Amino acid sequence: MKRILAFIFSLIFISSCITPKVYNELFAEHEKAQKDLLSNEQIILNLRENLQKFESSVNKLESLVKNLQADSSILNQEFLTSQNKYNELSTTYDLLTSKSSRFMAEKAKETKDLLEKLEIAQNELFAKEDQLNKSTTSLKLQEDALEKSQKELEYRSSRVAELEAIINRKDSMVTALKKNISKALIGLEGDGLTIEQRSGKVYISLEEDLLFASGKYEVNQTGIAALDRLSAALASQDDLEILVEGHTDSIPLSGKGLLKDNWDLSVMRATSVVKRMTLNTNLNPSQLIAAGRSEFIPITNNKTKEGRSKNRRIEMILSPNLDDLFKLLEE
Repeated sequence: MKRILAFIFSLIFISSCITPKVYNELFAEHEKAQKDLLSNEQIILNLRENLQKFESSVNKLESLVKNLQADSSILNQEFLTSQNKYNELSTTYDLLTSKSSRFMAEKAKETKDLLEKLEIAQNELFAKEDQLNKSTTSLKLQEDALEKSQKELEYRSSRVAELEAIINRKDSMVTALKKNISKALIGLEGDGLTIEQRSGKVYISLEEDLLFASGKYEVNQTGIAALDRLSAALASQDDLEILVEGHTDSIPLSGKGLLKDNWDLSVMRATSVVKRMTLNTNLNPSQLIAAGRSEFIPITNNKTKEGRSKNRRIEMILSPNLDDLFKLLEE
């Protein structure tokens, strides 16, 4: 019993589910009950010793009575006196035995109450342990989810860093490309030529007067010089896509022969520019695309002469190759 109680108290103390105050009260009651039980046991032992002594005295007296029955009435009186003392002692013993039994019954009730309290405390402890186990399991699941989220975040951060590095590299390449083109075409900007960098691309716009005669698609000498300088600046730029677009104004074309309308004119002008640029053998023809836009993407109003002049143009859109970026996004 002592080991069980000690084990229960140890569990209560370790789990910290019962407050130190309750624990101390229970422990004090337990200690008091133990002391009371020890005290009762000692009393019983003493009573037994007294009983043995009394029994020994009785035996002696009975022996003395047998030996002295023939003696005088004085000895009989002494025997009666001893008998009376014995009776008194027996009464005292019975009284002590009765008190001891009552005391032990009271202590047994107290012990029972204490055990009931300990049982309640043990049940509460088990309930707390179950709750703790559930909380521990839930916490472990949350920790696993958090660890998984952290790994996913680290992975995404790594991918974002890679994407940013690719984008920065492309932006740096586009910026350097714009500088090289501006340097190659120095003297032409503002004279029918504009170069802009937008949305990670370089836009080169060449007005009609810089490249063609009115209504024609053959590149003139000024245009040839400009395109040769431009193709030299773009040579060996393998990581680049070059879209050449032909644009016209909204005035219908009344030509005959090969050119039927503004669609034909815009396509033929874009094709002539591409053909001239590919004469530079260092420029890969697979990088160039010729497209006709006719009059449907004006940059200004076609109602004025100046507006129509600006709308008649060749636009080159230089885009860095984003295959590595798209490949990373698809992973």
